[in-house]
Amino acid sequence: MLNDVGDRPQIYSSPAIIERRKRILAETRKLIAEQGITAFSMNEIGHRAGVAKRTLYNAFQTRERMIAAAIQEYFDEYVSKLSYISPPGTMEHNIERMISILQRNRKLRNYVKAVMSLYFSSDVDPEIWSAIHAPAVHHNRRWIELLAAKKQLQPWVDVDQLVDDLVRFEFATINEWAQARIADDEVTARLVSSYLGCVAGALKGNARKEVETLLKAIAERGAQAIPVPHADKAMAA
Repeated sequence: MLNDVGDRPQIYSSPAIIERRKRILAETRKLIAEQGITAFSMNEIGHRAGVAKRTLYNAFQTRERMIAAAIQEYFDEYVSKLSYISPPGTMEHNIERMISILQRNRKLRNYVKAVMSLYFSSDVDPEIWSAIHAPAVHHNRRWIELLAAKKQLQPWVDVDQLVDDLVRFEFATINEWAQARIADDEVTARLVSSYLGCVAGALKGNARKEVETLLKAIAERGAQAIPVPHADKAMAA
């Protein structure tokens, strides 16, 4: 995202500057949730964070980079704190991640609605779009690459395209929920089943059987059929 050394934001080192950065990004996320991106104001962020407008530009160079940093760092921080029962590179691991994020999203509906609106906007800044898209790509890729290594992808499947498509399907369902077009008590089953439905046609062998078995179980029993940790399962119902 920030490839030119001369264009990189300042390196933050002292505790006071690190704390100021956190405050700026926290206020950025709050303003996104309150007003979306259209009315987003650097003056307002400066006022809320207690810093000069010049400081914001010195730190992030552009409004878009500040918004991208706020979105990506918040996601990375949350995901880094998740604990998993299933090993990385498995279907179950990906499902655990999606459901954990969905539980967080329920507490931040306005923020999620604003971020998804940005993602699907025709004129979204590329840096902001990448800040939303790239982390989800990273977390989906390991499973798909392991399936490819095990020769369990159909021969016509391109790994990069499949991973991108999975992210878009995942975000499309989250967006429909954020827009209140999918009910809270339906979103877990819809999210997992749409995600698995997307990937099923790309698979073969045992991987396809595993996905089809789970899709059938979800169709019959809803979210209770989804293999997530017990505490999460209770929240997903």
